[in-house]
Amino acid sequence: MSTPIIRTQIPEGVRDRLPREAARIRRLSGQLEEVFRSWGYREVVTPGFEYLETVTAGAGTLGRREDLYQFFDRKGRTLALRPDMTTPIARLAATKMAGESLPLRLSYFAPVYRHRDRKAGSASEIWQAGIELIGTDSAAADAEVVALACAALAATGLEGIKVGLGHAELVEGLFMEAGVTPEVEEELKEAMVARDLVAFEKGVKGARLAPEKAELLLAMAHFHGDYKQALARFAGVGNGRVARALERLGTILEFLSAFGVADQVALDLGLVRSLGYYTGVVFEGYAPGVGSPVMGGGRYDNLLADFGGDAPATGFALEMDRLLAAMERQGGQGEDGRLDVLVECPPGREVEAMARARQLRQQGLSVEVDLLGRSGADLVAYARSRGAERILLPDGAELSEPAIQRSRAAGFTSIH
Repeated sequence: MSTPIIRTQIPEGVRDRLPREAARIRRLSGQLEEVFRSWGYREVVTPGFEYLETVTAGAGTLGRREDLYQFFDRKGRTLALRPDMTTPIARLAATKMAGESLPLRLSYFAPVYRHRDRKAGSASEIWQAGIELIGTDSAAADAEVVALACAALAATGLEGIKVGLGHAELVEGLFMEAGVTPEVEEELKEAMVARDLVAFEKGVKGARLAPEKAELLLAMAHFHGDYKQALARFAGVGNGRVARALERLGTILEFLSAFGVADQVALDLGLVRSLGYYTGVVFEGYAPGVGSPVMGGGRYDNLLADFGGDAPATGFALEMDRLLAAMERQGGQGEDGRLDVLVECPPGREVEAMARARQLRQQGLSVEVDLLGRSGADLVAYARSRGAERILLPDGAELSEPAIQRSRAAGFTSIH
């Protein structure tokens, strides 16, 4: 029996955003947009839903189809809410922007939709901000994207941000060197995506590999360190894919030093992203007190080919709600839509009140006219509930915040 639908409820995985939270996410979007713009990135907007064949491009995605929100149009064609922004932007770049000069530097601010494990408290509507750099396969492009991610995170005011840097080809090369079957490789990758080292170790043990091969995979999954340590452990493997990945990572780290962000980045060679289109460098950003990454991205050189294009690409996405949670933990909430001025509006004085409000707004202030005719303690209580810094009285005098506080101490209605 299905659960009855109540009109006042909303589906699992989504939520309403009240004024304070809406103001915070809008303000954060503005801060990030300014960073992206300063690096030469232009905003694009894609549809909220697309054909199923579009959003499932990039075969090999782990667990992707079952995570989609799917429905049908009037012609019976299967549609899906976009589960990420990279795929629709790849479509856009390969089609409507195909004639533009490369590289394309594109940015976006939008929600994406995926069924997520509600036990983990994850939302299914995920607000993202991000960029895509399309048309160059250089290490300098990889470094630019990682450095821009660091700059975007710095713009939030968060402290203690760390970025883990890995490489999809290194992982593939080590699996090849170990000689695991495709079935075992998929199982181990799922454990790596989930950061479940217990499951990973169990899977390696169950694969019955030679001890040195098993140790190689375990070393990969557990590796967090600097470039010299990575070379010491994996440079002697002899696999060409591993060697090329290590060389690329070394070059990127050198460029990140020039960008001034190398101290925020460490190698995380067991990093595997959940989306299957990644072909090169991958990275994730972490903030203190947030258990999941606040940012993730990487190189995807083959995705545009699914839409008739032929261009390498790289990019990243920031998860806005995780960023806001981290900012709140660090006391960086900032202003949340509070008023500069509340204008008293007794019955019969509406024209005067509205004229005063218009004058103040022309000065760049946030102004609200009280339309319920409140006065005295009720007016002060409402002003406090809206966070107003000043109250403008009918005679033109202003009641300042200290006066509001004295009025409350004198017995006016308290605000919760």
